[in-house]
Amino acid sequence: MLIDGLGYVGIAPDTDNAEARRWFDQGVRLIWAYDEVEAIRAFERAQALAPDCALCFWGEAWARSPTLNLQPRIDELGKASLAARRAQALSARLGPKQRALIDAMVLRTRGSRIFDGKGYAKAMATLARLYPDDDAVLVIAADSEMVISKRAPKPGSNGQRWLEAVLARNPDHSGAIHLYIHLTDFLDRQALAEPYAERLGRLAPAASHLVHMPSHTFFGVGRYRDAAEVNLAAMEADRAFVARARPAKSDYRVGLYAHDGHFAIQSALMRGDGATAREVAADYRSRYPESGDSGWRAIIRASTWYADGLHAPIADVLALPEPRDPLMRTMRFYARGEAHARAGDAAAVRREAAAMANFRNGPDGRALGGANVEALVTLAQHVLEGRAEMLDGDHASAAAAFRKAMKLQAGGHFGFDPPPFWYPVRRSLAAALLAGGDAEGAQHQLIASLERWPGDPLALLALARAEQALGHPDLAARHLAGAKAAWSGNVEGVPLTSI
Repeated sequence: MLIDGLGYVGIAPDTDNAEARRWFDQGVRLIWAYDEVEAIRAFERAQALAPDCALCFWGEAWARSPTLNLQPRIDELGKASLAARRAQALSARLGPKQRALIDAMVLRTRGSRIFDGKGYAKAMATLARLYPDDDAVLVIAADSEMVISKRAPKPGSNGQRWLEAVLARNPDHSGAIHLYIHLTDFLDRQALAEPYAERLGRLAPAASHLVHMPSHTFFGVGRYRDAAEVNLAAMEADRAFVARARPAKSDYRVGLYAHDGHFAIQSALMRGDGATAREVAADYRSRYPESGDSGWRAIIRASTWYADGLHAPIADVLALPEPRDPLMRTMRFYARGEAHARAGDAAAVRREAAAMANFRNGPDGRALGGANVEALVTLAQHVLEGRAEMLDGDHASAAAAFRKAMKLQAGGHFGFDPPPFWYPVRRSLAAALLAGGDAEGAQHQLIASLERWPGDPLALLALARAEQALGHPDLAARHLAGAKAAWSGNVEGVPLTSI
C-alpha cells in the first residue's frame, strides 16, 4: 500500500498514469531509505500500471543493485540486468539525461558474475559533470562512488562535494542527508552532518531507517540522549510500518531493527539510562531468541548483557541462567562481574574475570568466533580486573589492567558503529590514575578520551575532579556542569570505582 512520510523523491517517471507515478515515487523514497525489498515491489506495481514506463524498470534495477549496506548482491544481478535492459528498450522517447541514467544502469548490470561498480561510478561521474544542477544525478553519483570505496572515502572526494552541493540548495533531500551522514561517519567528521541530521526524522517519519540515521551523527558528537531517542522512534516507526503495510520480510529489514536496538542500548548506557537500556534489551531478547548468533548479531546480543550487568538488580543478574552460546557465556561472566562491582565485592569481581580467562583459554574458547570476538572478551575481562583492583585500592594495578583493555579497544577489532564495547575504557584508566594521585596523567587521558567520545558524562565528571585537584576550579565547574546535563541521574554520586 502507499505510505505517507517516507521522505523526498526528486525524480519524475516517464508516464502520465497518476497511480503509476505514485508507486514510482514510493519506490524512489524507499531506495533513499534503504528499504530495497519494498522498493522493488513498488516499482513492479508501477510497471504493471504503466508497462511502457522505462524509468519504472530502471528503478527496479537500481533497487536490486549494491548499496553501502548490501554488497555484492550477486543473487540480484540477473533480475537487475533484465530490468535495466527492458528500461533501455523503452527509452527511445526519453531525453538524453534519462537515457544516460538507464545506459549507466545497463553498464552496471552487464556482467555475468558481478555488478560493474567501477564502470557505473565512472558513468555517473560523467553525468554529474554534465548535469551539476540535477540533485538526483549528484546523489546517485555520490552513492555509486561510496559503494565502490567500501566505506573508506577520502576527505574532499567527489561524493562529498556532490552531496554538499545538493544539501546547500536542497536541505530537505532525505537521500542526500542519509548518504551524507554515512559519509561524515566514515570520515569521523560527524559534526558536518549535524544540521541535516536534525531534520531527517521530521522529513521521513515513516521511514524507520531514516529516523534512525541521525543517531550516527548524534553519537559521534556526544549527544547520547538524542541518539537513544531517535532509535526508539525508529523502532516504533518500523513496528507501525510492519503493522500497517505488512511488507515483505527480509533478513536485512529485520537486521536494521536489531541495529536500532543496539544503538539505543549503547547510547542509553553512555548516559546512565539503565531503564531504557534494559527495556530495549528485553525487546531484543523477546524478538530474537538465542540461536547461535554470529558476527555483528552476536555483538548486538552482547550489549543486552551490558545493560543487565550495569543496571539490573544485583540478585537478578546473579540468577540469570547460563546461555548456550560461547560468547554469551563470557558476557554473562562480565555482567555478573559488573554487578559484583556495584556491590563492592572485589573478590567476586576477580572470580568472574578469572572465569572469563579460563573459558577463553580453554577448549570452549575455540568456539568464540574469531579475533574480533576474542578481543572483545579479553577487553571485558581486563575491565573486570581493573574494577577489582580499584575496589581493593590498588590503583597502580587497576591502571595496568585498564591500560591493557584500552589498547585492545584502540586496536583494529573495534571499527563498528556503535562500538562493540559500550564505553571508552581510557576513562577508567584516568580514574585509576586520579585515584592514585596522578591528576595530571588523568587529565591527559580524559582529554584524549573526550576527543574520541565527546560529551561522555563520566569522562567529564572525572575531568572535573582532575581539574579541581590541579587547582583549576573554573574548568572543574564547567566540566561538572556538562556531566550533569548529559547524565540521566545524579552524576556526582558516581564513584571513581565505577568510572
